[in-house]
Amino acid sequence: MLLRRLLLRRLGPLGAVLTAYDIWRRIPPKHRKRLLRTARKHGPRLASEAARRRRNPKL
Repeated sequence: MLLRRLLLRRLGPLGAVLTAYDIWRRIPPKHRKRLLRTARKHGPRLASEAARRRRNPKL
């Protein structure tokens, strides 16, 4: 397990994707559905707020 983490860390973006997928698989299915529902509900609002702050960082 430790060796796998060290190898994934060295892979950069690909390692991050593989790690995220590994974590996602460990989450129980009911919790995954809940996370997806929450992301669909709040994701667009958070993305627009992040874009707004990027355009005008002082606010």
